[in-house]
Amino acid sequence: MILKRHKTYPLLVLCGAIFVMVVGLQCAPGTRMGVLIHMIDAQEAYFRESMLSDYDKVGNAELDIVAYGSVDGIEEALKSHKGEAGLVKVPFSEAPALAARNRVLPLNSFLSEKELQEFSDTYLLTTLGKYDGEYCYIPRKLETRIMVYCKSKVADAVSVWRDYRDTLSFELEKYNGQGLPATYLLEDDPNKWDYFDILMVGWIWAHRDYGGARTPRVAHRGKRYSGTSLRVIDRVYQLGGDSSTVLSLAGDAVVDAFHWEAVYASMGVYNPRMWKESWSGTGVWQGFKEGQVFLAFMTQLDCFFIHGTGRDGLNGYLEDPDDMGVALMPRGCSLQLDRNGAPVREGSKAITTGGWWWGVPKETPDPKASYDLARYITSTENQIQECTRFGMIPVRKDILGQMSMMFGGGWITSIYETSFKQLMENKHTTIPANENFDSISEIYLAAWYDIVVGRNWAVAGLLPQRKHIENALVRYGTKAEALLGR
Repeated sequence: MILKRHKTYPLLVLCGAIFVMVVGLQCAPGTRMGVLIHMIDAQEAYFRESMLSDYDKVGNAELDIVAYGSVDGIEEALKSHKGEAGLVKVPFSEAPALAARNRVLPLNSFLSEKELQEFSDTYLLTTLGKYDGEYCYIPRKLETRIMVYCKSKVADAVSVWRDYRDTLSFELEKYNGQGLPATYLLEDDPNKWDYFDILMVGWIWAHRDYGGARTPRVAHRGKRYSGTSLRVIDRVYQLGGDSSTVLSLAGDAVVDAFHWEAVYASMGVYNPRMWKESWSGTGVWQGFKEGQVFLAFMTQLDCFFIHGTGRDGLNGYLEDPDDMGVALMPRGCSLQLDRNGAPVREGSKAITTGGWWWGVPKETPDPKASYDLARYITSTENQIQECTRFGMIPVRKDILGQMSMMFGGGWITSIYETSFKQLMENKHTTIPANENFDSISEIYLAAWYDIVVGRNWAVAGLLPQRKHIENALVRYGTKAEALLGR
């Protein structure tokens, strides 16, 4: 599908032009500025060749755009371009540490109270970039996960689930002693689903022929990297955990998270290719293409790759792109049931909100010029262009109120409307602002590969047992406590 320019764009272009004129007047003449970035190839090309190609004319600043290789290399890039870099693109995961080490300038150190108020009025969730009471970052894009599925396959499962209810409940009784919740039903709307519903549709898909084969068709990332551990950490939050719970790897929420992962794997709901072939996002996209995946938990950029836009190398992975549906994340709940057949612990749909910021390096030659460039990059027109092309969740409040008009309705609007609803569910849930979080994330990954992939969920040969999983997690919790110095 080729995206068409919306009829409101001329007005937006005019507004953008006025904004650019203002920025140009504010910048000091002859400013030379480095911009440190980390982007996918197609987005970097657009950023360099289209968005900023003429900024020296309109912004009166000559730009040196430098790509750093990985998020671990941000500090090294800042050192290498000390006194030259005016902006640095920073992921949420690295933002607390850079602010704590005084690598970026607080905005209030060079903006007036009026300008700070205007900044807060313009952007969404600016308080997530606040440290020690000071705004330290300008929003670049927001990111969260949502549920992505094949509409036709969900409709199929909804139409036959009653035929599978008793069999699934009987099998599940081997895992939790009671089976499905007493009042269980599969809602037509995936936005209303919880963890038991994912189990139900996954079970149905694994036991019906599609393309002449029966195989598990629910997946998430399974590569040995942070994208996989974040999925488990998201579960901990959904199951009632908080930052302290996540960091300690202890408590019911953590045990419940690994219990569900183990049961999905044991009952043949998860497609084992996700860990056997170390699936990153591209592996899951390919799974959709091959009919090996009908449901996954993906970012907005993933959605754009799966659906396809017809440009920027995003050609899609579905035979019928209109079959792609999106919904809120399923609600967390314990696998254990009480005497009335209801989950012992009820959770939420909240997962972590992430994304990227623009930071102004401490040694920047002209902080105000840096800020003006960030404002230009995140102007209404530029946001619409980038979000439409690359699946970025917009950060501007003026776009939030005009989603259908800005994006023309259809699948793009659906992705953004669902994403904003998910952000509202998330509230202020983010990864813990702790300098040891990367190491904690690696501990989650090791635990997942041990307990779920390695099937260390019970005595050899037995089905997953919650108590065994709880005991297996103790040594990982001990490693986390040692890192935290507790």
